[in-house]
Amino acid sequence: MQVSLRNDPWKTAVSLIDKISDQAPSLTPSERRLVETVIEKPTAAALGTAGELARAVGVHEATASRLAKKLGFDGYASFRDALREEFIATHETATRFEKTITTNTPETILGKLALDEAQALGRIEEFINADQIAEVAGLLMGARRIFVYGYGNAEVLALMMVKRFRRFGKDVQHLTSDPRGMAEHLLGIAPGDVVLSFAFRRQPRGYAALVEVAREAGAKTIVISGKSGALLAPSPDYLLAAPRSGDPDAFQTLIVPMTVCNAIVIAAGLTAKEETLKKLDRLGQLIERFE
Repeated sequence: MQVSLRNDPWKTAVSLIDKISDQAPSLTPSERRLVETVIEKPTAAALGTAGELARAVGVHEATASRLAKKLGFDGYASFRDALREEFIATHETATRFEKTITTNTPETILGKLALDEAQALGRIEEFINADQIAEVAGLLMGARRIFVYGYGNAEVLALMMVKRFRRFGKDVQHLTSDPRGMAEHLLGIAPGDVVLSFAFRRQPRGYAALVEVAREAGAKTIVISGKSGALLAPSPDYLLAAPRSGDPDAFQTLIVPMTVCNAIVIAAGLTAKEETLKKLDRLGQLIERFE
C-alpha cells in the first residue's frame, strides 16, 4: 500500500499530492497537463478561474471542472479555495519573513538562496513525518538487497545512499540509466528486496519499468520526490514527497531531498544501533588495512 501523507484529506498540499497520486493512473493527457501546471504554479491556479487555467494549458474549460470533481471536490471553486488556503497563506508568510531580514541586510545571491532553503526546510514536516521516515528506514535495514536508482541530478543522492547503506553492511546495488545494465542488475530481484529511487520535475527514464519489475518480483518500492511525485505512474509503495526551494521553472537545489535522505540514514542506524556501530567499526579497521 502507498503511505498516506496526511490524515485530513483537504487541509494541506500534502494530502492534495496524495490524492492526485491515487488518481494519476486514471487521468487523461489533458488532465495530466492541468495537474502539472497546478503542481508547478499553485499560486496562479489558486488566484485564477477554471477558464484561465484551461486557456493557459490549452485545454477546454470543462476539463478543469472535471479534474476538480475527479479529485473529490464539488467543483473547481472548491478546488481553488483549497489551493488558496494552503498556498496564498504560505506565500504571505514567506514574503513577510523576507522583508524582515532584508531591511537590515542587503540581498545577495547567497542570502536569498539561504532564505529559500530555510523556508523549504522549515516546512518539511508538513509533508513528511517522523513515522514515515522510521518506516522507510526499517524497510531498508530489513531488506535482503537494496537497489538504488537516481537519474540526472538525482544521481548524486543515489550515490550517497549507496555509500551510506553499504557502510551499514547492506548489499546495495547502484542502478544506472543504461537499459542493459539495469536489466542485468535486476535479473535476480526477489521478495525481500527494496528499490529506492528519486523523481523530480518529471518521471525519470526507466521508472515505470523499474517499478513494474519490482512489483512482479514481490519487491517493495520507495520514491523520494518533490511535488511531482504525485504524478508517478505506477505509484510506488512508499512516497516521500516534499517541495524543493526555488522557482519550479528555474534553478532548484537538492537540499530538501538530501535532508530527507540523511534523516533516513540516521533513523536506519537507530533501528539497529548495536549492529550498525559494529559494522562501522569493522569498516574503519578495513580502511586502515587498505591505506
